[in-house]
Amino acid sequence: MTNHAEKRTPRSAMHPRAILPVIRAAGLGPWVLAFVVLFIVTSLVVARVEPQIQGFGTAAWLMFQVVSTIGLGDFTCTTGIGRAMAMLLSAYSILFLALITGVMVSYCNERMRFQRDTSIAHFIDQLEHLPELSPEELAALSEKIKRFRHRT
Repeated sequence: MTNHAEKRTPRSAMHPRAILPVIRAAGLGPWVLAFVVLFIVTSLVVARVEPQIQGFGTAAWLMFQVVSTIGLGDFTCTTGIGRAMAMLLSAYSILFLALITGVMVSYCNERMRFQRDTSIAHFIDQLEHLPELSPEELAALSEKIKRFRHRT
């Protein structure tokens, strides 16, 4: 029997390349761009105004600690401007990371719903074509029903 509900397995939802299209589809491109620009600008300002920060790399590391909240303490902001930059980036990154997390959770939920609906459609298709199924396909269908019963 030709399977009418044949499906290909799409790329895993947790694959790193799957994140960018989801962010793009959710319209978060401007948020990502704003985050990157804010990260670079705050790093540049901190590199310039903080006396113990030597260069952009160290400032970027400090700003990464601010965003990720790992706060190793090897560098800190001591000037008012540096602290303001850290606070600004911290506040924005909390909102930004929550948005990204929410979008990814929503995407995964939709994907699971789609897979469930596709699976149900495939199951119904098999039931509608029951007389056309081979003995192996009937056995596989029977096994699916048994597994489903055990789950419920």
